[in-house]
Amino acid sequence: MFLARKAALITGSTSGIGQATAKLLASKGCSVIVTGSRSPENAQEPLQDIQSAAVGNVHYIQCDLRESNNVLNLCNQADQIFPEGIDILVNNAGVQHVGPVDEMPLEFWNEIIQVNLTVPFMLCKHVIPSMKKKGWGKIINISSVLGLLAHCNKSPYITSKTGLVGLTRAVAMDTAAFGITCNAICPAWTNTPLVVPEAKIHAEKMNMSLEDAKKDLFTKDSPSGKATEPSQIAGMVLFLCSPDADNMTGTAIPMDGGETIH
Repeated sequence: MFLARKAALITGSTSGIGQATAKLLASKGCSVIVTGSRSPENAQEPLQDIQSAAVGNVHYIQCDLRESNNVLNLCNQADQIFPEGIDILVNNAGVQHVGPVDEMPLEFWNEIIQVNLTVPFMLCKHVIPSMKKKGWGKIINISSVLGLLAHCNKSPYITSKTGLVGLTRAVAMDTAAFGITCNAICPAWTNTPLVVPEAKIHAEKMNMSLEDAKKDLFTKDSPSGKATEPSQIAGMVLFLCSPDADNMTGTAIPMDGGETIH
């Protein structure tokens, strides 16, 4: 079990990709810090799901990532839980607002850039010194297929996810000589809570149910006709944490059913 005695911090891990990743890493012996904006009481259901498979310890830190001071507090709390530092950082938390660029409020732009790009920078900056001391570390950024191409009405999200791919490459260059890898995963449509607001808009526009709207969105851009499952992305995270990926860094890996090739 190559993750035994490793410590992981996974942002946005009370649902979707983050929850699946926390559950898988914990099941492989990793001790994990789960984060989310929910109160500890309201986070019990996902925490119990993660703990049900856990071999390592599971901790929860409530954190609203829209405020930088809260991110610094998250770092301080993580240091208290794991004084020797974080071994695995998964920058998964994300927000999205949809609309044409000329109608996008500045506050939406600022929120998306903060959560999707500034927070990963802050957390990378915090965890890298201890990783350098150990000569080992894994940073995985959950970007998006929209970090590699563009769709309409998503200017701040596309900018943030493209920036996250750039940050991945920069961090990889800065840390490659220290036994640290940094890679990005770029999923297309994934069935997570993040897609619900857009699916509701599509459902109203097309006069269909929410589930039918999801299926329509999930299949319209992908040659495979399928969405990517959170568990599949978690599996890629696990691979990137494995010894087989020790010399793999600075990559942006599409998990998009072929969207970027058609």
